[in-house]
Amino acid sequence: MAVIIESAVLSRALKSAAAIVEGANTIPVLANVRLEAIGAKLEIVTSNLEIEFRQLLPLVSGEGLATTVDARKFAAITGAVESGAQIALEEKDGRLTVKSGRSRWVLPVIPVSQFPDLPFEAEADGIDMPGKDLASVIARTAWSTSVEAAKYYIAGIFFNEEGGRLRVASTNGFTLFVLDTATAWPKAAPDVIVPTKYARLLERLAGEASRVDLLWDDKKIRATIGDVTLTGKLIEGIFPDYRRIIPKAGDAPLVTDPESLRKALRRIELVGTEKSRAIVFEPGKGLIDLRMSDYGSASEASEQVPADCEGGNRTGFNVAFLAGALEAVGGETVEIHQEDPGSIALIRRTVPDGAICGVMPMSV
Repeated sequence: MAVIIESAVLSRALKSAAAIVEGANTIPVLANVRLEAIGAKLEIVTSNLEIEFRQLLPLVSGEGLATTVDARKFAAITGAVESGAQIALEEKDGRLTVKSGRSRWVLPVIPVSQFPDLPFEAEADGIDMPGKDLASVIARTAWSTSVEAAKYYIAGIFFNEEGGRLRVASTNGFTLFVLDTATAWPKAAPDVIVPTKYARLLERLAGEASRVDLLWDDKKIRATIGDVTLTGKLIEGIFPDYRRIIPKAGDAPLVTDPESLRKALRRIELVGTEKSRAIVFEPGKGLIDLRMSDYGSASEASEQVPADCEGGNRTGFNVAFLAGALEAVGGETVEIHQEDPGSIALIRRTVPDGAICGVMPMSV
């Protein structure tokens, strides 16, 4: 018997579900989405063995469907169906027939019994956050995680407790971002490292939700966002003792508009290359002098940005890291503290909001 579902409902869900699927799979069924009619709902599931996406969708009618089909191809088909139409799904003789109006597609399937599950039952309490707040926390933190395979233990966001509240931290070895939230730390919950890919998917889903429930143990994490469940494996490793390297604030910080400085950095870096990312950062009286040179092409750029300062250390920074730090810290004005040219620079809002960022200097 065919199951019938609204095309818009199915297409929207498959866009998120297909994001889990890897481009190349040595296990064929992992390229598929599992479709299973459960009562008056259609459950769709995708997995890459590290992350699992589940969503329950309302059916118009039908029952008895349980199969898997190529996720990306199926998502493309449902996305091509006219808005407001319905889609009929029926499996027979190892093939799934998809019908909508006068259109018809037939796709090969893999038995649902071959599709893996990622079970998870947390024993600790969890947290409940407004979706937009959680999305903001992730967006401000994830940029500073490592992308190097050898540094897997910092390739994610560190969830830890500080003063009975949730604190998140991230580092790539050159920047450090720490954010204290107002969310109470769950009783008996362990400190964990949440992989960046999982966090980014959660950010996208949370931004469209009113609230998000998060549960975790020392192995896995599960987010419930309305009718969506996102389960993921955590990074097994020890996050560095970041508290030891948080730079101290000085008595006479440089104060400036982070957005103006960030935009200036983006303009200056237009002369740079992958090999020349260092920018000269030299505070003067009432301004910051920015300079960047690419000796290979004999290109250079400079700009002055207004600031509340009387001078300071002439130092160098990776232009992308400094711009990323300014965007993550945000605010109307920021303080930049640096003890000497070789010290980590501390960046925070003039009116504190719980966020601080450290940026390592570079030789120039």
